[in-house]
Amino acid sequence: MEICVVGAGYVGLVTAVCVSDFGHNVRCLDIDEERIEALLRGEVPFYEPGLAELMSKNIDKGRFLFTTDIDFALKGAEIVFIGVGTPMNPEDGSVNIDFVVQAAKDIAPHLSPESIVVDKSTVPVGTARMVKKILLENGAPESVEVVSNPEFLREGSAVGDFLNPDRVVIGSDTAKAAETLKMVYHPLVDEGHDFLITSPEAAELIKYASNAFLAVKLTFINEIALLADKIGIDALEVAKGIGLDKRIGKKYLRPGPGFGGSCLPKDTHGLLHIAKSFDTNVELVEKAIEVNDNIPSTLVNKLSDAMSGLEGKKIGLLGLAFKGNTDDVRYSPAISIAEELVKRGAKVKAFDPEATKLAERILADTIEYAESAKQAILGADAAVIATEWVEFGEISISEFREWLSGDILADFRNIIDPKAVTKAGLRFIGMGRQG
Repeated sequence: MEICVVGAGYVGLVTAVCVSDFGHNVRCLDIDEERIEALLRGEVPFYEPGLAELMSKNIDKGRFLFTTDIDFALKGAEIVFIGVGTPMNPEDGSVNIDFVVQAAKDIAPHLSPESIVVDKSTVPVGTARMVKKILLENGAPESVEVVSNPEFLREGSAVGDFLNPDRVVIGSDTAKAAETLKMVYHPLVDEGHDFLITSPEAAELIKYASNAFLAVKLTFINEIALLADKIGIDALEVAKGIGLDKRIGKKYLRPGPGFGGSCLPKDTHGLLHIAKSFDTNVELVEKAIEVNDNIPSTLVNKLSDAMSGLEGKKIGLLGLAFKGNTDDVRYSPAISIAEELVKRGAKVKAFDPEATKLAERILADTIEYAESAKQAILGADAAVIATEWVEFGEISISEFREWLSGDILADFRNIIDPKAVTKAGLRFIGMGRQG
């Protein structure tokens, strides 16, 4: 099939690359000339394992390309994915769909009567119908259809999530459009993956409800972990016991410093705003946001208590990204921990394998930046693991002991054996775990 993907950001680029890997001819359109030039050089603008290699593979096969030329991009396109950004409005938590609106206006005159426009971006309930209205107002044929097909991509494993999804949701008013979308995903149909056909509104709400549920689940286990600390037991044992219940499941039951990134914070706030627009509320989600926002300061409190205050103390911070395998620092708990440490007078030196440059835009010169984990920890009074990069878990306890001037190792990601820490003569501070 001939497919155009509008947007070469995270959602758009992952969608374009993976759909081309299904065997379709894909043109990825973006108005950012510098970004397109970089992509033409093979440079992916964000860190996502496996994406650059898959992109190169499909470019070499001649079925994937980039362009800023809208006439060329949309010529003959049967399917047009809109995969542009939908950031959160910081004033009220609502979703900013300006880029979606503009994309609809731009593509409208170029669509054919058979074209299907697909909302891939995360958008509020009712956006598909709004996009259809915008298309018609800007010259699209009356027969053009708009489908909601939300993405369920986890940063750090987006390629695998796209090619091996839990489910594919297609929100469509007609069986014909839904069946055409299933043709786009034909390898997944052949492999027996679950396809759910719904109304556009249901598909839009499924995305928000799914992420809000995960956020609530993460917040719940974090509260249990803080309770486990008070009792003096291992929260991972409790989490395992909970997760063995098939009604609950094992995933998203690992205690940590809170959820972050571009999805869960934005989508939980987005759901609150959607609910308010329908004159209702989702109080459980609202409380989860409140609890989540407080976790980094709670963890810093634990560190401060162990060190009799943080004023003038040297802290080696391992991690700045919101989680491992990504360079995304948006709403990162690690950033919040760094900010709280600085606020309390600590001198922070941080290392992250991928996220330092983006973190500098937020933290500027309030902290120092190291070029290695060793450099961050060396001479510090305490080491704090704030992001679960695999390489941090591979640092031996003897190396921590050798590099530190102090005797505290705080593991807020539960990747270190606490008993090994205390056996080596260091003091352990964890998230629901005892040394």
